Amino acid sequence: MNVFVAGIHAVGKSYLCDQAASTGGWKHSSASALIKQELGGANWSAEKRVDDPNRNQRALVAAVKRINDAGTRLLLDGHFVLRGNDGAFIPLQADVFDALNLSAVVLIESPASTIAERLKSRDGVVANEEDIEAFLKVERSQAQSVCGALGLRLTVLSSPDFAKFSDALA
Repeated sequence: MNVFVAGIHAVGKSYLCDQAASTGGWKHSSASALIKQELGGANWSAEKRVDDPNRNQRALVAAVKRINDAGTRLLLDGHFVLRGNDGAFIPLQADVFDALNLSAVVLIESPASTIAERLKSRDGVVANEEDIEAFLKVERSQAQSVCGALGLRLTVLSSPDFAKFSDALA
């Protein structure tokens, strides 16, 4: 069983997934970490802009399959939408998620101002709040589209604490 924990950068996905993994029963990995392991390094910029999203998704599918073949429950944190080198939104298609053997999706959202503060303190990136709002909107829209196409349960959480996140995983 795999649960995809989605959201744009700096909404708190890894923080919540790390807590869930530490309480037992889950392995947590970010999609980017699995892609880096599979490809032997990152192929994106500090601003998280991707030059070959299709190659990355093939690498992700292969890594998740290997984890599942070992019988492990996976909390996979990642995105429904990436940013291209030109800054354009790149929605990932349903076939990518279908190949990840997902049982449910949890979409994490936070206020744009909170995300901007986290990006600045964590990555040194100064982000425009209007751009963050647009990213949040397209991420949610693509999550709804993919989950609808695949018949996956989608739970949307706004700035959840660990208890609300745990409830969504149950």
